[in-house]
Amino acid sequence: MTFTERYKQYSQSRPWRARVLVVFLSLIIALSLVRISLPFVISYSATSWLESEGVNANIGGIEISLIGGSFSIIDAAGKNHEGKGFTLGRLDIAWQWQPLFNRTIIVDTIEISSLSLDLLLYDNGAMNIAGLAIKKTGDEIQAGAAESATTAPWDIVLKSIVFSDINPCLQNFDSGLKLVVDYCGKLAKFDWQGDISFKPSSQLPTTDLPLYVKGTLGINDITLHNNHLKRDLLNVDTIAVNQIDIETSANININNIGITKLAALHQAAPTSVNDRYLLAFDNLNITPLNFRQSRQLSIGTIDLQGTSVYLAINDAGEMNFKAWVPDVQKGPSGSEQEEPGVISDPFVFALEEFKFTTRQHIIFVDNSLKEHFTADIHDIDLRLEQFNTAAPEKSSHIVLGLAIGKHGRFKLDSNVSDFTGRPVINGAGEIAGFDLKMFAPLTKQYIGHNIKSGQLDVDLKIKVDKGIIDSKMGLALHQLELKTLSKEEAEKINSEFGLPLNSSLSLLRDKNNTISLDIPVTGDIENPEFNPRDAIVTATSKAISTAVIHYYTPFGLILAAGALFDLATALRFDPVLFEAGKSELTSAHEEQLGKLASLMIERPGIHLTLCGISNSADIATLFPELLQDIDTSRKQQIDTVPVSDQTLAVLKQLAESRSSNVKNYIVGEKGAAASRLIECDPEYSAAEISGVNISI
Repeated sequence: MTFTERYKQYSQSRPWRARVLVVFLSLIIALSLVRISLPFVISYSATSWLESEGVNANIGGIEISLIGGSFSIIDAAGKNHEGKGFTLGRLDIAWQWQPLFNRTIIVDTIEISSLSLDLLLYDNGAMNIAGLAIKKTGDEIQAGAAESATTAPWDIVLKSIVFSDINPCLQNFDSGLKLVVDYCGKLAKFDWQGDISFKPSSQLPTTDLPLYVKGTLGINDITLHNNHLKRDLLNVDTIAVNQIDIETSANININNIGITKLAALHQAAPTSVNDRYLLAFDNLNITPLNFRQSRQLSIGTIDLQGTSVYLAINDAGEMNFKAWVPDVQKGPSGSEQEEPGVISDPFVFALEEFKFTTRQHIIFVDNSLKEHFTADIHDIDLRLEQFNTAAPEKSSHIVLGLAIGKHGRFKLDSNVSDFTGRPVINGAGEIAGFDLKMFAPLTKQYIGHNIKSGQLDVDLKIKVDKGIIDSKMGLALHQLELKTLSKEEAEKINSEFGLPLNSSLSLLRDKNNTISLDIPVTGDIENPEFNPRDAIVTATSKAISTAVIHYYTPFGLILAAGALFDLATALRFDPVLFEAGKSELTSAHEEQLGKLASLMIERPGIHLTLCGISNSADIATLFPELLQDIDTSRKQQIDTVPVSDQTLAVLKQLAESRSSNVKNYIVGEKGAAASRLIECDPEYSAAEISGVNISI
């Protein structure tokens, strides 16, 4: 019996069951046809719509599970006639059907992988996203919002959002259609786990956003590349935001924000690790963070570690970050003005502790000078405790320590209250062992003098009472030696002191060749009447007058004009002599330096100057080829051998190594303070010694 005959027999005996069976089979067939045809319909509709919008697109595949509530797009791509568009490896969305009956959309997962996207922004507000032109439609949006307000709102809940291998590109055009921003980014992974709930159905004040968030966020391997400069703007290893808890915009709590290995503004031609990036740090941790009522932010601890900074001025006087600032052609000034908002309550910020620790370098380089200037700050430890703008009368404690150059140290310990008003500050600081040779490029250019040697110690007393400064700097300049370079500039600075500068300084030196000055710092903190140069000149002139009246006039030295002002005040020791071409210390050197160290221990007020020198004997050892046509038996001929810039650099390096080795031995082996040993600029002098001159 055939199937048709059996069905007729069954339908005659049980007619209602046969009808149900037919309907059920028809429904299964219809659903199967829908399931089979729906991906093709969606693919065709989507590509057709994109084509109508000027984007030639294709979709590799679409997978739909109506029962399971999932949707996937596989291998999609599209481009407009300008080559702008998108590529998508895979998009997966999974949702729940049941909450739809309660006007709630719950999306369990959104996963996107291998996405490349072009985004173009224009000054008039228009955009082009993924090849689609989007005009400015503010009025239409407002009309749509008004229409939707008449219907019951839907709530939306997002649970898991995972993006991987994301590559967006952004271009921004100014009002003249000039490309001012051209960046491409890379994101290895964006991983959100938790709930993001948008609930417009909840009855909230209009000022509160109906957003509720609980979960954690992890972001890995971020890169933002400037296509114009062909350099990276930003690189970040990881960003972790843990235990996020948001209840509308009025209550935001985050347990911890952690960022590791951030580097920003890659330099064009780095010469070392220190100048690869303008800014970089190893770790930043913020724990916890609380934001209340949109205007109250409180943070427990901010801990920033391993920061390095490289700031430079080029020979044209431009900062090294200028290339990163977009050259935007502004529209009419009236179009950019905004009406000032009315702030009823001030913003309140509270911080329990800020810790800044780094063993890296904060470097500033000025190449606009005739001789480039470099300042190097490192080994920084900064701690700020109890900062609260809501309680300005409470004191905040600041402790700072850092290194300047090779051996200089700066320390500060201060209490500060009322940061935002008329502050009250009480504290003390000190600088020890600061090598003044660092400032030689500045003194050469601006006062016509080279700093041959010198070390600065500063005792700083800081006092500010309700914005009025009453502070003092006690300066001690050890072994300061200046050498005139320009007669014109020297005469200019001499006229400010009233006497030749070197002569003035000679009058101030004590028996240990130290110059001591007390410089007051006074005025209003909002407009301090303090110019460092003027203050130093005034204090120096006053000290000179005192010295002349009390110490020199009784001996008639003031009548001798400049001659006696240049009297040598340094007590010299036997020089440390080296074999030609060498800078290593021998046992004989160690014995000699041991006696010198003993003297420093017995006389703690003594500071010593170490001047490394190389001579013609070093040339004979290191560069014998220069003496091929010279009668080496006649020293006078050796002394007149011409020295090239390259040869001179080697000889000065040898001289510097000699003085450094002497200082390192006395400091490292004998325990003398590095701040009491000051190195001169290394010199080459054909007729001088081959070694290190030592003087008090």
